[in-house]
Amino acid sequence: MGLEQYGGQLARNYETWTAASAMLETCDRLTEEKEPALQQYLLLRGALASLAGAAHDQGLVLDAYLLRALAIAGYAPSFSDCAKCGAPGPHRAFHIVAGGVVCPVCRPPGSAAPAPETLALLSALLTGDWAVADASDVRHQREGSGLVAAFLQWHLERGLRSLRMVER
Repeated sequence: MGLEQYGGQLARNYETWTAASAMLETCDRLTEEKEPALQQYLLLRGALASLAGAAHDQGLVLDAYLLRALAIAGYAPSFSDCAKCGAPGPHRAFHIVAGGVVCPVCRPPGSAAPAPETLALLSALLTGDWAVADASDVRHQREGSGLVAAFLQWHLERGLRSLRMVER
């Protein structure tokens, strides 16, 4: 079965449709035409099925998809150990260019200082811990979405047009 089986369910809700559009655009940007990308396809299919089935909040599904798609492409962010020197975490500073959280020694100027709960949420989304993700507070979801969008845009070297339409 192909991805078309989810179209009807996804098209009934604007928020779900825009999240799906951002996923499809991300997949398109992270893959090469006519090159096999089975892991990206399977991830996209699972994310669209989750959106269509309304198993989780569409914003959480989108952020989980974006983080995992980046990880498959080789851009997995670190949410615990220092992304620069590997010092064991947890660490509080997050720097997009460095690749995730950074320790106090490696922390570049301009690093963000997200709430520890936000970093725990992002880690849960990356690893598929839906119990933690579903129980997260809306303010941490919002903060996490901003970090995910910035991280994605950095690695894609430009923004996604469809991501601007997603209500956060």
